[in-house]
Amino acid sequence: MKAGKNSVAAGFIQQSAVRVGLGMASLMLALASLAAPANAQAQKTPIEVPFEFIHNQIVVDAKINGKGPFKMLLDTDTDPSAIDSAAAQELGLAVGQKGYPTTGGGTDENPSHLTTLNVVEVGTISAKQVTAAVLDLSKLAKQMGGPVRGVLGYSFLKDRIIQIDYANLKVRFFTESPYPRIQLAPNTVNTIALAFKREDGNVIVDSVFVNNEKMRATLDTGSSGSFSVMPEAAALLRLDEDAIDGETETSVGYNGEYQQKKAVLKSVRIGRYAAEGVQAAFFLPKTGHDNKSYQVNIGNAFFQDFLMTFDFKNKIVVFERVD
Repeated sequence: MKAGKNSVAAGFIQQSAVRVGLGMASLMLALASLAAPANAQAQKTPIEVPFEFIHNQIVVDAKINGKGPFKMLLDTDTDPSAIDSAAAQELGLAVGQKGYPTTGGGTDENPSHLTTLNVVEVGTISAKQVTAAVLDLSKLAKQMGGPVRGVLGYSFLKDRIIQIDYANLKVRFFTESPYPRIQLAPNTVNTIALAFKREDGNVIVDSVFVNNEKMRATLDTGSSGSFSVMPEAAALLRLDEDAIDGETETSVGYNGEYQQKKAVLKSVRIGRYAAEGVQAAFFLPKTGHDNKSYQVNIGNAFFQDFLMTFDFKNKIVVFERVD
């Protein structure tokens, strides 16, 4: 979701061994480590927060202005964060009078208004003065089967380094990257590092290959799917020809329900990762997905096979394969 002057939009280790040879260099390294501050290691220890994985959505408990906890989605493609209108009223938030259109999945209108969350607490992580969009999230909550009161997006995640451990249902917050100088190392089959851009509230990578076509993709932890193809790209790839008969799904975004079809992608390649015969979805025209600056949306159904680290400080994302 994206809020600003015009609109609000939404996108619904292997450990490497380091060998140090004997000699003066290793002796100096050992002496340096002894001289290091005693709390240096503690500063690098991440803060872990548990999450629930409900319908392929990451749900964390958060306190807002000292109240709660509230069930909140964690969404890398929402900008700013969001709060349900009923929860905003419950919290007594001051809400701006001007309404903004909400863009994203769905065909309804769901205008939003801006507010500020004075303090947002997730575990022992705290953020102050978090901008949020106030809008109706009741349809999303119904789809989730429980009370979803808001979404933690870029206004909360900015300048943070987060790691999503799907296997152990943990989100880790780092002060330093757990992959130092990863951008200088070559990608492997098990560890892929990609630079990303922040564009219009989305996390964008430039080099995802679908059916041998180079495409731009958004990495969206607010999406429950795997690979979802935008209408223009679906036409280019002729996915109607590869559609699975009868496989039409109804999904829910910030603007209500929309339809999508299932298809099989002949091939997908991201860094050194490659797969063939990948089941995917493609969005139909006029469902809130037209004229995007990217062609593919990648979500949690794909990410859950990896340890995902989003370094918003340095704009690097790392996929680490989990066996």
